[in-house]
Amino acid sequence: MSASSFPQVPYGHDHGLSRPPKVFGLGLTRTGTRSLTAALGVLGFDVVHYPVDGDTYRTLLAGSARFPLLESHDGLTDITVVPYYQDLDLAWPGSRFVLTVREEESWLRSCRTHWERPLPDRGDGRDVRLELDLQRFLRTAVYGCQAFHAERFRGVYRRHVAEVARYFADRDGDLLVLDVAGGEGYERLAPFLGLPVPDEPFPHVN
Repeated sequence: MSASSFPQVPYGHDHGLSRPPKVFGLGLTRTGTRSLTAALGVLGFDVVHYPVDGDTYRTLLAGSARFPLLESHDGLTDITVVPYYQDLDLAWPGSRFVLTVREEESWLRSCRTHWERPLPDRGDGRDVRLELDLQRFLRTAVYGCQAFHAERFRGVYRRHVAEVARYFADRDGDLLVLDVAGGEGYERLAPFLGLPVPDEPFPHVN
């Protein structure tokens, strides 16, 4: 069974058009979102982790969840999703959401290291200026600051987890809380998506 095997669902108000549901990773930075993206790829989902492109940035600036890349991909992961998961839930009925979590102190240490590291020159043709602008936008939208502040981050983490739980209350089939750093993997992710557990290790991507 692949992503295309999901039952078709009506898409917004597009005059009865049906499309397969999406998968969204709405975990915060450094909670295993890259590993989740890689695992979803193994399961057959073409999901984009933290997209950096002009269309995505313009969509963010417009305050819209209508990301153009969702026309050709199966979902998104990382903090691009965080401010918009409720809008994405409405725009793509039947979607599945995966909240990656992590032990709090370990998460804060990882965030501190990540925030202190300069933006790398990836050598892949990315527009560094665009990436910086998008990074600033999302960090402000999600964390309310640019620099790392442990107590602020702690509060954001706790509020986000609590708000997601409230939003998806009584909708267990739509939300999976997954502790990748704590060792959870395909044994929970695959059944959640209605797929068999792969006979290979769960990817752990830094």
